[in-house]
Amino acid sequence: MKHHHHHGCTHCACSNPILKILKDELFTPENFAKLPKQKTFKTAAQTTPFMVTGGIIRPMINGAVESIGAIGFAEGIVVKTGTREEVAAFMEDSYPGYTSRELEEGQTLLPGLIEPHIHLVPTAMLMGWADLSAFDGQILRPDYNIATLGKNIAKEAKKLASLDPTLWYLGAGLDPALMPLLKNNKELLTIDIDLLDSITTDAPVCIIAASMHTLYVNTKALWLIWNFPDNIDLLNTYSSFDDYKEKTKGQLQESAEMTPALKAIPPLQKADFFLKSFIYLKQIFDTANSRGVTFMHDAGMNKGQQEILEAYLAVNEGTVRIGAAEVCNSMEDLSKIKDFPVPPTVYKDIYKSHVKVISDGSNQGLTGYQSDPYLCNPAHNYGVYNFADKYDEKPVIPPKDFRQLMQEIVKVKNWPVMIHANGDRAVQFAIDAFKEFIPDPSAGVRHRIEHCSLTTQQNLIDMKNLGVSPSFLIGHVGYWGYAFQEAIFGEKSNMLDLCNSSLQLGMKITLHSDNSVSPLGPLRMMEQSITRKMEADDEAGVLNGAECITHEQALRAITYDAAWQCYAEQWTGSLKAGNFADFVVLAQDPLTMENPFMNMRNIEVVETWVAGLKVYSTVLQEAGVV
Repeated sequence: MKHHHHHGCTHCACSNPILKILKDELFTPENFAKLPKQKTFKTAAQTTPFMVTGGIIRPMINGAVESIGAIGFAEGIVVKTGTREEVAAFMEDSYPGYTSRELEEGQTLLPGLIEPHIHLVPTAMLMGWADLSAFDGQILRPDYNIATLGKNIAKEAKKLASLDPTLWYLGAGLDPALMPLLKNNKELLTIDIDLLDSITTDAPVCIIAASMHTLYVNTKALWLIWNFPDNIDLLNTYSSFDDYKEKTKGQLQESAEMTPALKAIPPLQKADFFLKSFIYLKQIFDTANSRGVTFMHDAGMNKGQQEILEAYLAVNEGTVRIGAAEVCNSMEDLSKIKDFPVPPTVYKDIYKSHVKVISDGSNQGLTGYQSDPYLCNPAHNYGVYNFADKYDEKPVIPPKDFRQLMQEIVKVKNWPVMIHANGDRAVQFAIDAFKEFIPDPSAGVRHRIEHCSLTTQQNLIDMKNLGVSPSFLIGHVGYWGYAFQEAIFGEKSNMLDLCNSSLQLGMKITLHSDNSVSPLGPLRMMEQSITRKMEADDEAGVLNGAECITHEQALRAITYDAAWQCYAEQWTGSLKAGNFADFVVLAQDPLTMENPFMNMRNIEVVETWVAGLKVYSTVLQEAGVV
């Protein structure tokens, strides 16, 4: 089934057509053979046991935030927690010759922070494209508008044309929902072929939207796509180039429309997607470490992505632990997945904890599936439900294909499910399927609804009764809240990310970035869940302040509860004896910060440690070592 939503939409990063389209072209034995094979590191293990005292030490054991006097590490794990005297006595008895470290006043030691929903390989493969995102680090660019972007695009396109007229301008991360609103703050900017032509005709322009589901092209690029020899099938859909241009308006969406464009990109530029992935994966992991992250859960891994990560880890030091969900959106996908054995007990990189199902698009992209139409143009737009029948594109009950897939995953193969659902109707369909197919809610299978953006109180009660937990893309509140409130949803935006309501029902919640949709940064996610301030306008205020949560609750959401949701609490998320020596030292305690807005995200990460080894420090960074 083909959907047309030509209004400059973006989606979320959970499903990435680019890797699907190019997998046969990029994921070849020849390309894998070109990747580095020489190890850049020697396998290291913690050699000297050590004890840490002073400052503030919060091990978060069982999610508790109380501080302790000391903690001991040896052989890459936590060996003792307690008072200074208790830990010193234990270390002296068990590890004579251990060393001691005294934290400075105010420095705070916490378990390594967790990103429970990210997309590693898709993000890395697009980092070589020009950055057109709205983010400067973890803040919104103050001058993020089409005029400023257009000047940069025109300048770079002209430079490319002078160097080699066959090269395309490739940009990534464009997000109209984070640009100034139009028509008295009621409409999003529409990016189309006329707008891009007004910016430049010097070079072919191809820009991917923030979450990888829409390509924007100018006329020069569209003409090359139309005339590319492998795209002869376009003649079956469009009567002429003018017809192609008129019907698509240069907005090429989803696999069917994006495939011809990606085929036409010059081969050398395409090869860079794959061959430079190692460079950009390292940048992602370095950034994660610099923000205190020691564990990441990839929310949509397929075989090709796993092979790239495994090849990377074979030659590069692993500085972040990695879990993953196996992407599964069809019965064909499911046929390749074995029954869920038992929850993982022995850690290995890229362990699998869930199956991932993607049911709709994104709300900021106007494709999250809704019970009522979006307020902004186009009119009568309810979004997209990925399992909708071709004869019923706006189902009001869960479609047969979706129910069949969920039944097989949940009831037959017994996998925990991460189901992507943004729109309120998509969330309701997910809950309906869980109600129908979870055989025993008391069994404690850790099903999750990803983003879980727009919910009612009854939705949350049902989730609680089913043992299903939410993971919130909390940047929806901080970064996109203003657009939701003013242009996209109006009052309905108060249904967004009901963190406090979920906690009051006794549910565990987590906070995620969906990187590259929003920047890596658990401290920033803490801040946005505590303050719920809308950042796109200085006068915007707070979005539904009743859903603000406490500092303590937010800290649990990025440590212990995030590990629990990823079936990883036996290794990480807290610093109980036996867990990995994965921890972070911050310059100050986030729990006592009185004014977190625009401050908590900037708490200095002094050091990040994995398996008792320092993988990041401000000292090393300033010296240019990391």
